[in-house]
Amino acid sequence: MKKILIVDDKENISKVLKAILEAENYIVDYANDVDEAIRKAKSLNADLIISDIRMPKMSGIEFYETMLKKNIKSKFIFMTAYGSIPMAVKAMKLGASEFLTKPLDYDELKIKIRNLIGQCKIDEKDEIRKKYKRIIGESKAVYNLLETINMAADYSSTVLIQGESGSGKELVAKALHYQSQRRENKFVAVNCAALNHNIIESELFGHKKGSFTGAIKDKKGKFELADQGTIMLDEITEISLDTQSKLLRVLQEKKFERVGENISRDIDVRVIATTNRDIKKMVRENEFRSDLFYRLNVIPINVPPLRERKSDTKILIDHFIKKISDREGVARKSISDKAVDLLKKYNWPGNIRELENLTERLIVTSKNKEITVQDLPPEIIEKVNFDQNKLSEKEKIINSLTKSSGNKTKAAQILGISRKTLYNWIKKYKDDKEVADLVE
Repeated sequence: MKKILIVDDKENISKVLKAILEAENYIVDYANDVDEAIRKAKSLNADLIISDIRMPKMSGIEFYETMLKKNIKSKFIFMTAYGSIPMAVKAMKLGASEFLTKPLDYDELKIKIRNLIGQCKIDEKDEIRKKYKRIIGESKAVYNLLETINMAADYSSTVLIQGESGSGKELVAKALHYQSQRRENKFVAVNCAALNHNIIESELFGHKKGSFTGAIKDKKGKFELADQGTIMLDEITEISLDTQSKLLRVLQEKKFERVGENISRDIDVRVIATTNRDIKKMVRENEFRSDLFYRLNVIPINVPPLRERKSDTKILIDHFIKKISDREGVARKSISDKAVDLLKKYNWPGNIRELENLTERLIVTSKNKEITVQDLPPEIIEKVNFDQNKLSEKEKIINSLTKSSGNKTKAAQILGISRKTLYNWIKKYKDDKEVADLVE
């Protein structure tokens, strides 16, 4: 993948550019002062450096000349305000590749980058998405998750999947199993939270007939049933310390004993554990064995909550509309852009499971072919309005200008205020660096 370094003393601008170019599948880093930029240019071995022309300590031209002296042969694009165009032209004469005037036209920037270093190949990205079709989403957070799953799938190492309830931990566990060499063997899921303390060992390891009241015949446990395959221990943090000790032995020795039996049985099974709790905190407070934690945490995978991947809201809703409509044999409905925009502002405490349940509710309760804002539950609308109103005036300015890439007209539209009102708000914060960086 092609690598790009952004050099600008304004961090907000750097972050916006980084997000835009990462979405184009480039590897992107940034530096906010020239000393850091010189270090990163050398270590990153960037194909392209995008640099501001006016910076403290050193101008863009001096920075470019420094790069030439250090034999760093990255292509250069300079960003310049209108008054600095002569400096940019001078840089071009020295050998710089391109320059763009501020405010940047991001489409023009993408075209210039493609012309200079080519478009990143997305074959690998597409291949990974095709392999994991059941994990829905196109955000960077989802792609990073898929990359981790793809990297870990073929190993037998234990995996600890952490994530909030409803975020899709079991889906990740199944993806690991069905893309592994164990895919032809069983995937056995155990809900540790639902098992009574008195029978959990019998459920996990099996029992011998007569070993306790109700043991009327020999029984295989979940580990034995999963031999040569994968066992998922869902909500692993709910098991007792005593059971944790016995589980640790199974992981260490690859052997287990049925309850009431003295015969050790060999086992070849991949263990995937999941939890929605802060397991490290539980270890610190002696509620979970540290040695078991380290045995489980060989490959840690964190599943992002929906509030950290809100750009996937629309694609998830469309997926659920299709799934539920096909299941129920009803005509598919659509959802309006305004309804989606409002749902993106909601923080989804129940994550994807909550979104799926809401989608099913809307399919049943909305009277028209299109689901609109008027169809959304009042408790969600009220919560969104409450959260939005909690933002300070400064936060609203920063959020809207970031979303609009500094375009004040669009920022005012996002806030639902006039352009004049936005200008009056901005004037109040003219000496605030965070706001000033966005409106320059």
